[in-house]
Amino acid sequence: MDATERKEIVERFRSAPGKLERSIDGLGEYQLEFRPAPGKWNIREIAIHLCDSEIVAAHRIRRVLAENDARLTSYDQDLWASNLKYGKRNLNNGVELFRLLRKSTSELFEDLTEADWERTGIHDEHGKMTLLDLVRLYAEHCENHVAQIRQIRLELSKQ
Repeated sequence: MDATERKEIVERFRSAPGKLERSIDGLGEYQLEFRPAPGKWNIREIAIHLCDSEIVAAHRIRRVLAENDARLTSYDQDLWASNLKYGKRNLNNGVELFRLLRKSTSELFEDLTEADWERTGIHDEHGKMTLLDLVRLYAEHCENHVAQIRQIRLELSKQ
């Protein structure tokens, strides 16, 4: 991967908090709690999922940078949502934590060498992943969920 493509991926990663914040801006409780279909997450749950996923991402990225072939374990997002009671979590705190974690993790990228970007971890579902693979994964993860939130908002606007 060339430096220009890596820079674009890192920028997508860094800009994710603003995208999330804009996607939920101005929403009231009814909109945050609206379920697009039975068994589907509402906007609050999606945003809190992004926060908890970011805790995992920050840990995984740090492990890849600090350890050789770090073990990157998966987790059951539905169990986390249920057992951590995403529907009752404070949205503002979750979004702020997401923002701070992304900022803190992004600072780690500033002094990396080419070799650092190729450091790897072993994910129990995805196999060997480079640091850049992880950064891309988490940039896309937020973008996908922001698109999901926008789709729910669109559905709400048609009511």
